[in-house]
Amino acid sequence: MIIALLIAIIICVFLSIQYGIFIPPVKGLPILMYHKVSLEITDGITISIAKLEEQFQYLSVKGYTCLTLSHVINHKDEKLPPRVFVLTFDDAYLNNFEYLYPLLQKYNFHATIMLPVGYLGKTNVWDKGEEPIMDFEKLQALDNRYISFGLHTFRHISLKDSTFEEIVDDISKCKETLSQHGIEYLPVLAYPFGAYPRDRERKAAFFNLMNKLGIVYGLRIGNKINKWPLKHRFEVKRIDIRGDEPFWKFKTKLKKGRVKMF
Repeated sequence: MIIALLIAIIICVFLSIQYGIFIPPVKGLPILMYHKVSLEITDGITISIAKLEEQFQYLSVKGYTCLTLSHVINHKDEKLPPRVFVLTFDDAYLNNFEYLYPLLQKYNFHATIMLPVGYLGKTNVWDKGEEPIMDFEKLQALDNRYISFGLHTFRHISLKDSTFEEIVDDISKCKETLSQHGIEYLPVLAYPFGAYPRDRERKAAFFNLMNKLGIVYGLRIGNKINKWPLKHRFEVKRIDIRGDEPFWKFKTKLKKGRVKMF
């Protein structure tokens, strides 16, 4: 009897640590992070149309409200609805135009696409890849009811390893280039690779620089649901939604931020 009880306890501890089964849902604002959308391919940063639609359908049927990042910026002191989420897609892949955009229209959802401005109309060179990135014409063709844009640096650089002079130059180029092409954007910066300074003094100086550059929110990864109202403007957490994970993990992340306890 004692052995059976010990085994049951061990199993419960394992399930809690590995899968977060006994961790209650977390209240707050889940910001979901995606990258590529594909007809069939699924991997860490690529989700198939079928899987993405399954997730969108679940969100719709369960009564979740899709908030825009613009709403988050402009209503930061208001109470959140019971079930909310925000959609973000990094890197402005052409497949977002081809596959994501029609799904957003179908489900009346809104996503913010984070632009690596210097690579628009080119390919994902930072990954040594050949995946096409949207050009300015494609960006202008997107309906702002379903799509908005944020910054993802000009050269897709690691902000952790860059000097402040390089960061100022990079963000300034983002703003100038988008303005020249008439592309409206939100004052939100998604950190490439989720990287930014972490030691106390440099981080404080980095946040001060973000403020001077007019950035309202800086988005990291973190895999946690943000407490509302947002307290740390330049450390807003996003939840990494992987294309190679089963549906139950998506539902768990939506409610708890992460699957594992640690």
